Parts: sequence; structure tokens; C-alpha cells
Amino acid sequence: MKAFILALALVFAAVSPARAVPLTPLPGGDRIVMSYEPGLEGPAAELQASAEDTLSRIAKDLPDLPLPRVVHIQLVRDASSIASVAPGNRGAPKYAVGVTYPDLGVVTVAMRRGAEIVDPRATLDHELGHVALGAALGDRAPHWLHEGFAYQHSAEWSMARSETLAGMVWMRGIIPIEQLDRSFPAEESPAQRAYAESYDFVNFLSRRGRWEDPADDGDRWPFRRFLREIGQGVALDQAAKDQYGKNIHELFGEWRDDVRDRYIMAPAAIIGVIAWVLVGVLLVLAWRRKRKLNRIRIAQWDFEERLADQRRRAEEAVQAERLRLIIRGFEEPPPDPIEPPIDPKLWN
Repeated sequence: MKAFILALALVFAAVSPARAVPLTPLPGGDRIVMSYEPGLEGPAAELQASAEDTLSRIAKDLPDLPLPRVVHIQLVRDASSIASVAPGNRGAPKYAVGVTYPDLGVVTVAMRRGAEIVDPRATLDHELGHVALGAALGDRAPHWLHEGFAYQHSAEWSMARSETLAGMVWMRGIIPIEQLDRSFPAEESPAQRAYAESYDFVNFLSRRGRWEDPADDGDRWPFRRFLREIGQGVALDQAAKDQYGKNIHELFGEWRDDVRDRYIMAPAAIIGVIAWVLVGVLLVLAWRRKRKLNRIRIAQWDFEERLADQRRRAEEAVQAERLRLIIRGFEEPPPDPIEPPIDPKLWN
């Protein structure tokens, strides 16, 4: 009976909502309101100080569009606490280390996820990208644009992201853009593929110029005008045609060809470069080996020359001793002496 009661208690504990961690408000800040889990006052102050600069930087991509008036940032110690402090019990993905509710201007950031330490500054920059885009475009931005835009302002190249994209290209697993319009998968692994694709597609749009020309990067202005038109109520496809000359599906096809070239053709080129590098290394090793053998050969010749010179001097000394003894009156020359040992210094 006791075992049954204990098991029942464990079940109820597992399904009951997590208890909300207490949050302490941080004094100061007009647009940036900060609250933190006890013990995190130092990191909270640093994040509050950096958030205003981040929003100013993000605003450059949103010309003539509304900016967030107030942003409430919540800092917790572990990602498992994010859902417990979500406004209105909205919850959060289990794998998230940061969550944004753009319509409320609320951001929650964790310092770690279990044993994994994360960078709260990069996470906050990402989430502020969501807040800024939500204030500028409202609900007119598709999910892939939200995620890609946020990534634009929080991180650079990522090996994990590249590996995910490479796997999608090689396994023909590119997700159709229609599936990325409104929501992402709930599970972490499929969601990571959706994030990687969204990040790369928006990065492609941000560096594409007005024309389909790799040399024309547009200095981000086609991308900024594209966002401005959406914010002003222009339909997504029409804004894309106005700024890029193609609708979103055509641009997505262009990006798909680009990413295939990068992750199928680029590895072949890399293999070629690696082969040339290996050839170069082998040539250097062969040259060094030949040089070492030449030094050994020259040292051997030098030793043999010094040995021959020592023997020659010994023979001359023997002949001189014979001549001296003959002159002193010996009838017959003495026998040849034993050849002296080789001087060990000759080996040096």
C-alpha cells in the first residue's frame, strides 16, 4: 500500500506544473526592465546594460518601423525554470534556453541547461531580435523569418549548424518553406533542422542584392526595404518581388541551389585542397629525409678522410723511426710496430 501511495505521488509530481522560481526586480532601466533569480544580480546587470545597445543595432535593419517601447527580461539559473515563469502559463519548449513572447515584450533567458553552460548574452541578443521584429512587423512575419532574423543579430557561423545543413542536403531533407511558415516541430532534433534552414535562408536574403548576381551583396538594403514593406502592410510575395525581383518560392529555390553548391561541391574542392596539402607535406618530408641522408653521407666521408690521414701520419712516423735506427748503426731495421689505435676524436 505504501509503495502504491509513493508511486502515485511520483506520478502527480511528474505531471504537476513546475513551481515558479522567485524573481527579483533590478533597479534602473526605462525601456529595459530586468528581473532575476536570486543570486544572479551581477549577470542581470550586465545583460540589462547590453540590451539597449543590441536593440539600437537591430533597429538599423528596421528603418521607419516601430520599435519596442518596453522589454521585460527575466533571467533564470536553469532552462528547466523557463516554463514556470512564462506569462499566462504559455509554457516553453523543453530544449529552449531562451524564449520570447513578442506580443507582450517579455524575454526569458537561462544561464545553463542542466550541465551545459550557455552564453546568456548571445541568447538575449537572439531573443531581442524576436522582440524587435515583433514590434516592427506584428504578426505578418512567418516563423522562418522570425528565427532567421533573430539569428542574424546573435551569432555567426556555427559548426553544428553547418553539419545539420550538410546532412539535410546530402540526405535530401530540405524542408519545404510552406512547412516553416507558422510553426516549428516540438521535438528538438526536427526543430534544429528547421532552425538551421531558416537561419541560412534569411542569411541568404540579407546578403543578396537587388539582382541575381553573387557580386551584388546589396549592402543589406534590399533586405531592409523588404522588411519595411512587410511592416507597412505589403504582402510577403509582393515585397520580395519589389526588392529582389522574385517571389519567396523562387528565392527559396535559388537558396536551395546555393546551399547544394556549398555543401556538395565545396567538399569536393576541400578534398582537392587537402590532397594538394598532403602532397606538399610529403614533398617536404622527402626533402628533409634526403637532406638528412646527405648530412650522414658527408659525415661518413669526412670520417674516412680523417682516418686515412691518421694512418698516413702513423706510417710516416714508422718510416722515420726506421731511418733513425739505421743511421744509429743497426744492421737490420726493426720489425714494423703494431698499428696505433684510431683516435676516438675522429668520430666527432
